[in-house]
Amino acid sequence: MHACGHDAHIAAFIGTARALQKLKDQWAGTIIFVGQPAEEAIGGARALLKGGLYDRFGKPNFALGFHDNAQMPIGHIGVTEGYTYANVDAVDVTVFGVGGHGAYPHKTKDPVVLAAEMISMWQTIASRENNPIDPIVVTVGSIHGGTKHNIIPDEVKSS
Repeated sequence: MHACGHDAHIAAFIGTARALQKLKDQWAGTIIFVGQPAEEAIGGARALLKGGLYDRFGKPNFALGFHDNAQMPIGHIGVTEGYTYANVDAVDVTVFGVGGHGAYPHKTKDPVVLAAEMISMWQTIASRENNPIDPIVVTVGSIHGGTKHNIIPDEVKSS
């Protein structure tokens, strides 16, 4: 399971809407609640805008975004003006090589070794080429290459 708190997002979303409804005599204006689809799969907010969100409901004077944070103590909230957290993007990489028998690595171009070096370098870019105050996270969540312990594969895929 993914478990980053999407159930908490929906619970807070509904709870906030209910609380504001109960307090409607204490505020004025229009509030629109929008749940972003594909929050981590890239493109959800863009799809909302392209689908005419502002045309249908008007452009807001301001917007509040919400994401839970498992690192924060229970009963506390964090507020940040402007951007917070990193943007999400994804890339699938295929590293091509020339496979062969593990007993003859000098006759191959090993994509496993190259993929491992690339992943290490991506982390180095994030940690050494970026201002540490600016948010950046590089995550390689999957790497697949080969089928046997003694065969150097022709390719490695990572995502």
